Amino acid sequence: MTVAHARFIDVDRAENDRALLELFGPDGSRRPGRHIVVASQVAEQSLDVDFDLLVSDVAPVDLLLQRVGRLHRHRRPGRPARLREARCLLTGVDRSAAVPAPVRGSEAVYGRHALLRSLAVLHPHLEGGRSLSLPDDISALVQAAYGDGPVGPAQWAPVLEEARLVHEQLQVKKAKAADVFRIREVGKEGRSLMGWLAGGTGDADDTRAGRAQVRDSPESIEVVVVEELEDGSLATVSWAGQGRGGLPLPTGSVPSPKAAKAAAACELRLPAHLAKPYVIDRVVAELEQFYFESWQVKENPWLAGQLLLPIRPGRPTLLAGFRLMYTRENGLEVSSADA
Repeated sequence: MTVAHARFIDVDRAENDRALLELFGPDGSRRPGRHIVVASQVAEQSLDVDFDLLVSDVAPVDLLLQRVGRLHRHRRPGRPARLREARCLLTGVDRSAAVPAPVRGSEAVYGRHALLRSLAVLHPHLEGGRSLSLPDDISALVQAAYGDGPVGPAQWAPVLEEARLVHEQLQVKKAKAADVFRIREVGKEGRSLMGWLAGGTGDADDTRAGRAQVRDSPESIEVVVVEELEDGSLATVSWAGQGRGGLPLPTGSVPSPKAAKAAAACELRLPAHLAKPYVIDRVVAELEQFYFESWQVKENPWLAGQLLLPIRPGRPTLLAGFRLMYTRENGLEVSSADA
């Protein structure tokens, strides 16, 4: 089994992509007889991989079609007889109710409105036995899902309308928040242009308010993963290939350029729940314990200003009440320290 998701350090994720292409790419010279790939959205795009069978949670229809595009992407004369027809099994939906209900995790990521519209336009294919034809069906399905017209069975209409209203209220709220950062209206003829390009809260900088001017997304925390050795010293992760593994990172002086660049290639974005307002300050404060003045110099552009996450292979790292475990095979796993 192979695991592919965004919670791998950059060098490991690149290696994961290379291995997937080697196994399931156009050549597929090492394609195994049986193999399961458990992947997040990272497998939707970019990777030219080909699978026999797909099992996916419900998602907005455009993203779901991207995933379906990984089915039977290349000619494989040797496919097993039971898998010679491309097939996607859709999960993450409670079908016991009159209107299918996406699971809470999917709603938290994509929103109920988009998921219900996706299920509605796919209803003839899910319940009516109509097969999908890609790329022929893509345009019509996407336009219907993101359009304003009625979709799905008539009895779904009240639930779809409720989801639409909630979605529109959220969009209005976001628009009002973003309005603070809009470029001001052009003044009357003859007025000075001084300050015209300034947002309502000042220049876009690296503060939370500044980042909000250029993107509408939750706060996130990126760290550089380094390895803590038994004597307490730091080094680049030992398994990094191409001579980048196990390079010393002295905390009292500037690391060598080779070591610093190797460490910077091990960046990782922490899960969103570690950046929630109620915990982010504690997370950042604990990470800042590994702030070294000797690294904050122009001779060290790769690591200056970065947050470090020291790990010990096979042992958990405690951070703000959470237990973090990183392995080459599974990437970053996070659980409550009390679990």
